[in-house]
Amino acid sequence: LKAIELDEGSAGAHAALALVRTLTDWDWEGAEPEWRRALDLDPESADTHAFFGSFLAMTGRTDEAIRHAERAIELDPFNALFHGMYAMVLYIGRRYDDALAAVRAGLAIHPDNPVLWNTLQQLYASMGMHDELVAARRQRIAHDAELLEAFEGGLAESGDRGAHRCVADLMAHRYESRGRGDAFGVARRYVEAGDVEKAVDWLERAYEQRDPNMLYIGSLPFYDPLRSDPRFQDVVRRMNLPLG
Repeated sequence: LKAIELDEGSAGAHAALALVRTLTDWDWEGAEPEWRRALDLDPESADTHAFFGSFLAMTGRTDEAIRHAERAIELDPFNALFHGMYAMVLYIGRRYDDALAAVRAGLAIHPDNPVLWNTLQQLYASMGMHDELVAARRQRIAHDAELLEAFEGGLAESGDRGAHRCVADLMAHRYESRGRGDAFGVARRYVEAGDVEKAVDWLERAYEQRDPNMLYIGSLPFYDPLRSDPRFQDVVRRMNLPLG
């Protein structure tokens, strides 16, 4: 705000304010004019196109979002994060094959990018690619012997759902024992395990933490299994997000 007071024509200041109002304040009406003002001042900003595209997708305007996400990649084609954001927008638009291609393009640039891996696993879940999801999950937790043991044990005993549940239960236990952790990550694992009640329980915690990942729950197909749950609908309403 001080930067804009000193220089109203600063595109970077308007983009920064838009990002704060989006990720921190969850102020959709206040954020959008700042995004548009930033692009008016600097229409060649790849960052602004990418993040504004995500904003549009999470607020239910997928077609416009895709145009901005594509423009970001045109301006900065070797930015793996932008490929991940583009994939996320396509995924929200339920263009699964295109989203998968975008993820793979990004992973060719940056094989360890977490945004790309998270999107890939959610795509596998939505596309019913259970074997691929199991392989991806195994790869991402290979560094954590305890998680991997829980995963393999659950897989052997109860199949892929059992594997995801064992990981979710262990992550939840760690959170409770430490009094902190990734509540949103626990919620995602319970979605994969097919446990709607526990998934929403942990989304409530992530809501209280104002986790920025919460911005996508109204629009991502990954959360389709929760959409009929009244508590999930209430969380989305409290965030003033459209329910996809």
